[in-house]
Amino acid sequence: MTLEDLRRDGRERQGHSGAEHSARAASANYKSLATRALITLTLLTNGSNAFQVIPTATPNHSMEQLVLGTVNLPNLPSKDPNQFLDDAVQRGFRRFDLARTYGLGKSEKIFGKWMEQALQSGQVCRDELTVLTKGGMGNDKYGDPNRALCTRESLRGELLASLESLRTDYADIYMLHRDDPRTQTCEFVDWMNELVNDGLIKRWGVSNWSYDRIRSACTYATESGLEKPTASSPQLSLAVPKGMVWPSTESVSCPSKVDELAWYKKQGIEVMGWEALAKGFMAVPTLWEESSIDRDLLNGPDAELGSNEWRTQRIQRAYCTPENYERRSLAQDLAKASGLSLAQVSLLYSLQKGEHVSVLVGAENTQHLDEMANLRGWRLDEEAFESLTQARFVPKDVMVPNLVDIQSNIFTNVQNSTEIAYV
Repeated sequence: MTLEDLRRDGRERQGHSGAEHSARAASANYKSLATRALITLTLLTNGSNAFQVIPTATPNHSMEQLVLGTVNLPNLPSKDPNQFLDDAVQRGFRRFDLARTYGLGKSEKIFGKWMEQALQSGQVCRDELTVLTKGGMGNDKYGDPNRALCTRESLRGELLASLESLRTDYADIYMLHRDDPRTQTCEFVDWMNELVNDGLIKRWGVSNWSYDRIRSACTYATESGLEKPTASSPQLSLAVPKGMVWPSTESVSCPSKVDELAWYKKQGIEVMGWEALAKGFMAVPTLWEESSIDRDLLNGPDAELGSNEWRTQRIQRAYCTPENYERRSLAQDLAKASGLSLAQVSLLYSLQKGEHVSVLVGAENTQHLDEMANLRGWRLDEEAFESLTQARFVPKDVMVPNLVDIQSNIFTNVQNSTEIAYV
């Protein structure tokens, strides 16, 4: 059975209903197994003719979709953040993500000093830069839902402190770093509009707000003739987190969030995904291999808040799932076949969620900057995108031992399944 035969067979079966639960479960396993088999077989036999990352004649993604994170500025291996930012601008980066909590204000101070010098030297113009910073959390660093309430006065105070550190009169985008359900959305809308009207920010957005809360804010703003949020920053990556990565955070990584993403686009809201590489899980193929995971830490009681063990525990609980290991393996296959890195394939996947989607990318050296900038000339084909979307864990006891058995076992079982099985 050819690849096209398999897809045609799946389409013909799509309308069937009434299948028993056991048959559906078996089909789900075979669907994922068929995805793996098809990608492996096609890449080996046809090279880059299918399931590929395609070079484009013209830029497929804008540098506007790449927002450079600054959380690591105080701790770069080179110890030279000014040179790092110079290198970033040289490669086309113009949008920078900051927050009052990053390094307890250190990142804003480092960036502000660099920006002042870059403007004075004529390296860049202020209008060319998009400075995004976040506040509203006070002294809380971890998203504690019981932190001190954000008020109109405290929010303005945080913004003014950020602007002083950044050595600028305004922020291009100002975001509420966390939501607080104890405060009505209408109050946040009013406070942010006051900051817009006072010229302290150009536009505003929210980070880690739920879909329902964002809709509520937009409805109130529209009905009141006020500026609504134009950006939302949830977690978004190829790796779908299991639960909250960090306290009081939101994610739109799961394929089930497609309708939410469509609504944001319709509303003119940019989706700016953080942890786009899942803290390195979707950048380094060998990071946190299953055999290296400390199961006692992973499954044990919560570690001390803020400790290194706590951070590791949160990250691994979120990302080190069988499904995400499978997604990483598939992405690595595509990366090898195209000559790109795992990080590039992972970011391309997120970017292709929509033209209104951008990614907050972390980088520590010029190699990372080059990898990110080169994304403009590539895209995933439809087969590759859908295969990564549909990837799921398949138990080892149903895995096919070698490629010789693929056509005789995998395709036969998929063909006989009562549920759609094309990738």
